[in-house]
Amino acid sequence: MPDRVFTDEQREKLRTVMLEAGFPLIKECGVTHTTITKITDAAGIAKGTFYHFWKNKEEYLAELIRYHRQKMLPMLIGEDVLAGKRKLGREDARIYFRHLVDKEKSIYANMTLEDESKLVSKTSDFDPDEEKESSIAKKLLSMLDGVRPDIDMLLLANMTKILVLTAEAKNELHASVYEKTIDTIIDGILNLIFEKG
Repeated sequence: MPDRVFTDEQREKLRTVMLEAGFPLIKECGVTHTTITKITDAAGIAKGTFYHFWKNKEEYLAELIRYHRQKMLPMLIGEDVLAGKRKLGREDARIYFRHLVDKEKSIYANMTLEDESKLVSKTSDFDPDEEKESSIAKKLLSMLDGVRPDIDMLLLANMTKILVLTAEAKNELHASVYEKTIDTIIDGILNLIFEKG
């Protein structure tokens, strides 16, 4: 039987439906138990359609993370900030970094270190990339007021990764000081970003 041919509009709609199905499933089932079958069932499409878009679940997850980040950015930061009409301060940045480790808002907080390891080993999306990570950091910093002129972009990237990895390792950490640990890492990130004053 020949492969079904989708129009560009149909492809985009199918991709969006599958990506929209992903985060609720991950929150409910975790990454390991979010199967391709569950994704396609939630999207109301045939399992074979999935493979028109991604080779495996890890490629899907990599795109889901990018998609979710792009979708949430305007809600978290605000259209006026994205349009350059106003800048965010230190406490706004704290909220942004808190968002990265909030189970209700972030895929990362619903992942484990094992999930992260599979993504790293099966896709190139999470390989250290100085140019890409510096570009992402510069975009974020352009939306902030009171930024230090001497920011080490790679240190900022590493500290952000450490924040995410800490959330992914939550079950391996002392629960009684987990929130304090997260706050301490975020304070360190904010101190890297903002001038004292």
